[in-house]
Amino acid sequence: MQIIATFEHSALLEIALTELEEKKVTSVYAVPLDLRKKEPRLMDSIHRADGVSFIDKGMIFAFMCSTIGTSKGFVWRGGPIIWGIVGAIVGFIVGSALSWVIYLIKRDKNQTQIKKGMKGEVVLFVTCEDNQASVVEDILWDHRALGLARTR
Repeated sequence: MQIIATFEHSALLEIALTELEEKKVTSVYAVPLDLRKKEPRLMDSIHRADGVSFIDKGMIFAFMCSTIGTSKGFVWRGGPIIWGIVGAIVGFIVGSALSWVIYLIKRDKNQTQIKKGMKGEVVLFVTCEDNQASVVEDILWDHRALGLARTR
């Protein structure tokens, strides 16, 4: 029977390993996961999206400003088509810049990226007899395992 569990790298993991040794479970393999070394990509692709978009507000502002530019273009020199295009371009730039500023403010507040020095996760592989499986699971859950799976 194999039990696979994930833990945060902490003293509780060490205590769980000690308790497993006391219960005569000797086949334990722990693998620490590497932390992210560089910033995630900012622009999304068709296969990966994180829900952050910089052109949504730009398109809305482009629509609003082009509508205003077109209506004022009937009075201004140049005509409604020119002022509608100018309004769309200016609105898109303003809206995209606003999205960028909001993104920077939220990123600094939340800091969703992993900071340097944060503890990583450890994947623990425990091989035991079928009659020891429930005891091993209880020990791992009691020491705050993040997740647990049982295989044969």
